[in-house]
Amino acid sequence: MKKLATAFSVVAVIGGVAAQSPAWGQCGGSGWTGPTTCVSGSSCVYSNEWYSQCIPGTQVTTALATTTVKTTTKTTTTSTKTTTAASTASTAASFVLAGDSTVTNDKGWGGAFCSQVSAVTCTNFAHSGTTTVTFKSLGDWAKLITAVKAASKPCYVLIQFGHNDQKVLTQSEFQTNLQNMGNEIKAISGAIPVFVTSLSRRGFSSGKVSDALEPWMVYTRNAANAIGAKYIELLQTSIGYLNGIGETAAHKMDYESGDSTHLNSCGAKVFARMVGDLLVRKPVVAQVSIKTDSTTTGKIDAKQSVC
Repeated sequence: MKKLATAFSVVAVIGGVAAQSPAWGQCGGSGWTGPTTCVSGSSCVYSNEWYSQCIPGTQVTTALATTTVKTTTKTTTTSTKTTTAASTASTAASFVLAGDSTVTNDKGWGGAFCSQVSAVTCTNFAHSGTTTVTFKSLGDWAKLITAVKAASKPCYVLIQFGHNDQKVLTQSEFQTNLQNMGNEIKAISGAIPVFVTSLSRRGFSSGKVSDALEPWMVYTRNAANAIGAKYIELLQTSIGYLNGIGETAAHKMDYESGDSTHLNSCGAKVFARMVGDLLVRKPVVAQVSIKTDSTTTGKIDAKQSVC
């Protein structure tokens, strides 16, 4: 029977080779109906229950990649059920936000996060059009540092860049800049940097989200790991959600017709809630730091349109 099961697995793998996700493509997640294996040179890496992704790196066999995803998913799910946020994350006394236009009060999720999601004092310094370089050169970073020093502690500083950086910087420069930002925050007593991978754009190709930001997400993770900082996967989670609700519903969150990068008020509500839920589920902060909205959270988890 064991030999028969093994033979069946091999046949199943061979039969599925023709439908494989490309590097950086989705390969799993709740409700995902596409390929669950990756092209040669990439392996399917679990991020959360909504999204697994083909990450370039050490090549593994298709069968091993499939097994790894299933095993990791099971382990992570078990961990989520048995680990409480309160036991591993402290209550935030304040939040401070840094980022580009996708985090601003008028076109991003930042304003909605501060007004609708955060249960503590929250200040948003996001600035449209900025990169990890110009956010400093224009003086926004200096103002943020002053505010963080004066903020109630622990102060969690959420940092999300990438949309503009990818146009002018190399990925290594981007990572170095993030690490420098994170280390400056860590140097302030009671301040905690939290890197946020970029919010997905809502461009679609063949019915699925198409966004060149995915490689930059890896460098955000790398920056966090290099300095021992926290990070949350907004890019992967937002891609999984957008794929779930579909292109028509996704564009209901557009800032204006033809702008599938920025957010209207409903889109801001959705992704601000997503950020808050990710902070609790990681866990980065305890639930008491984040206001609850079971209706919106439930719809996001079920990949149902809110707008």
